[in-house]
Amino acid sequence: MIKQQLRDLLGVYLKKHLTCDFDINWIEIEIPKHADHGHFSTPISFRLASLLKQSPAQIADDLVAYLNDIAEVRKVCFCEPLNGFVNLRLADDYLYSYVISIRSKKPSFATLSESILVEYVSANPTGPLHIGHGRWAVLGDVMCRLLAYTGQSFSSEFYVNDAGKQIQLFYDSVAAVKDNKSIPENGYQGDYIYDLAKSSEDPVALVIQQQKDVLASMGVSLDSWFSEKSLYQDSLIDDVLALLEKQSFLDYKDEATWFKTTLFGDDKDRVLVKSDGSYTYFLVDIAYHFTKIQRGYSQLVNILGADHHGYVKRLEACVKALSQDKPAVELTIIIGQLVNLFRAGEPVRMSKRTGDMIALADVIDEIGSDAVRFFLIQNSADTHIDFDLDLAKKQSSENPVFYVQYAHARMHSLLTKLDYNEAHKEDYEFTDAEKQLLHTCSLFYDVVWDATRLYLPYKLAQYAYQLARSFHLFYEACPMKTASDTDRQRRLSLVFHTKQLLADVLALLGVKAPDQM
Repeated sequence: MIKQQLRDLLGVYLKKHLTCDFDINWIEIEIPKHADHGHFSTPISFRLASLLKQSPAQIADDLVAYLNDIAEVRKVCFCEPLNGFVNLRLADDYLYSYVISIRSKKPSFATLSESILVEYVSANPTGPLHIGHGRWAVLGDVMCRLLAYTGQSFSSEFYVNDAGKQIQLFYDSVAAVKDNKSIPENGYQGDYIYDLAKSSEDPVALVIQQQKDVLASMGVSLDSWFSEKSLYQDSLIDDVLALLEKQSFLDYKDEATWFKTTLFGDDKDRVLVKSDGSYTYFLVDIAYHFTKIQRGYSQLVNILGADHHGYVKRLEACVKALSQDKPAVELTIIIGQLVNLFRAGEPVRMSKRTGDMIALADVIDEIGSDAVRFFLIQNSADTHIDFDLDLAKKQSSENPVFYVQYAHARMHSLLTKLDYNEAHKEDYEFTDAEKQLLHTCSLFYDVVWDATRLYLPYKLAQYAYQLARSFHLFYEACPMKTASDTDRQRRLSLVFHTKQLLADVLALLGVKAPDQM
């Protein structure tokens, strides 16, 4: 990773130069807000100010004078002081050499946790997946692709809510249609109920298979589908109650059984067994998380819908309580916000197929899997999405997925039409557009690692767009056919390596990298 290389380089020489105790981990490498400030920047002077009893500006001036006098540093970058920051401008030849060898020098990424379980989608098997489920599916799938790419040990899981009152109401709704009776009050509506009623097979099993098929159509495949019913069949709920009782985490009042979640930071204790003896959904969820811990996972990643905000504290409490006698288990909860669909500037509110929501399958049929995936992953999970279906179908630069895919197709066309011979020479004269493209390419591993370790896959989609934009600007500013042979081969080399990186990024996003459009 280029930031790590810069950190290591600066660390070696700063350790020799500074008179105070110095830790290389103090060196943060950032990208300046203004491009004319350099490729990277470090605020290390601010960290050292109290130790050296000097102002950040004085320290920055001293460090820059020292670093720029070292030949090994000058081969990599030129340093400039600005308002206490040390800005770093990479040497052209170093940057070019880094980019053309980037894919052959994949770094060894750190281990995030011994074993990670990513749970996502986890929709009720009572109807078709909707567009919100699609967002969580893409979010989880791209996370898993990143975990795989960075060498993490992980599994993915869909929790099937195939028990409880809603399942019974679903069965009753299908049965009513079969018997030519009215669907029960608050029952399930929509054409799909009538379709299910035509089959002699278990409607829950049919819906689960349909959900798997829809996910597969957008390139999503999970390692396991965990049945809620199995928690009852294996007496796990009783085991959990016994464990919580043994640890004195239960309270009994008002003829109900309560979990003392306030011991773990929740705002109030939670009912597990109601006064009538029935289980709350939370108790069942505790049992499910108990199985996750029993299976040896050290980090649990849950991607939940927007209606689960109030559920975070109690889930954290349950994991802390269940892992009391085991090594610490980390829980990461990601809340996916709502998706609003628009067509012709108007909200799309109803689907005949489902009766009350927009089926994910319908959106995939209309605009294709690539557009669905890119539009659902390009923003942070904690922001609402206004999904413009008309924009997603446009064959123009306004459409972000078209813009990115067209960059790849354009690169393929250039490499096909023009003879390209890989030959690295020293002291090339790079244009500004070439330098910008090189800089964008150099960020690949840093973006991948940030998106992985922070569970922020949208950063990868934004990088895909940034890479495509840098290429399109380069394409317009740097002619190929009329250039000298040296310039043409240098530029084709840039195209070749950018194309490989963009294809890698799109593969991680689960989006195709077309050769022509």
